[in-house]
Amino acid sequence: MIESMTPNHSLQRTRRKRRAAERGRWASTQRDQHYRPLVACLVLAIRQGDRYSNMSRPCTISARAATCLLLLSCLVVSVRATRADEALCPGTSVSVQSLDKEDAETGCKGAADAVAFLSALALDTTAPVEVRFVERIPDVVGGATALGCNVNAERRIYMLTFSECQKLGLAPGLPIDRALHRSLVAHEVAHHIAAANFKVEKPAVAAHEYIAYVTMLATMEPYQRDRILERFPGDGFDTERQFNLTLYMVAPHFFGAQAYRHFMRLEDRQAFLQRVLSGTTLLDEEKP
Repeated sequence: MIESMTPNHSLQRTRRKRRAAERGRWASTQRDQHYRPLVACLVLAIRQGDRYSNMSRPCTISARAATCLLLLSCLVVSVRATRADEALCPGTSVSVQSLDKEDAETGCKGAADAVAFLSALALDTTAPVEVRFVERIPDVVGGATALGCNVNAERRIYMLTFSECQKLGLAPGLPIDRALHRSLVAHEVAHHIAAANFKVEKPAVAAHEYIAYVTMLATMEPYQRDRILERFPGDGFDTERQFNLTLYMVAPHFFGAQAYRHFMRLEDRQAFLQRVLSGTTLLDEEKP
């Protein structure tokens, strides 16, 4: 899920997640109350001033808290219309519903970016998904502060329209233009593709987010990528252990920028992704 994190939104989100955790609401769309990978709502959090943007040391949280957060995402898609508001994206298994032609075209471009990037790394990109542009994310999967959310159980992605995303922005000082909207689509489609390629029953949030952020930044327009990397400086971390759930929760964009830098330094990127997909690295909580 991608959320807006203005001061009021951040407080509302904290209270909402606390109540949700107590009620087990995060499992409301799942049969398994202890693991909810099917509702993947990746929080590309927009935090006030991003206080934690320079955080580099990982810490740990409980498995229950990790379960409550598992997977957040956002996205979009379109092009060759089969109805006035529905389209298929050529060369992909992605369809889109949108009343706005530009949103639909942006969505298909983002989907195509993700498919091309991940298929070149030997991932299966054929899992179908429907993307719906909406003016508000349904409360059950996101709520008032969400920019988008991927619901794997329904093979559906809910994404705010471009006009609504513009009102919120990605982070302080990072407004959302059409190019960034397209990249958010790539991020969410990457979540959907990754979910179909994991070889473990319960993939880690850190693993999911690593793949989605790397896809988003690698396929992004260079000027946008430069702005984000400048906004969230770093060197990509020295060890994989530094990519964990807690860091993602408190500084998601910093997590993403570090993931991209780390990935670009790798000598064998395809082999590393296979390790991620097999669950042998990028764990939410390292075993003692």
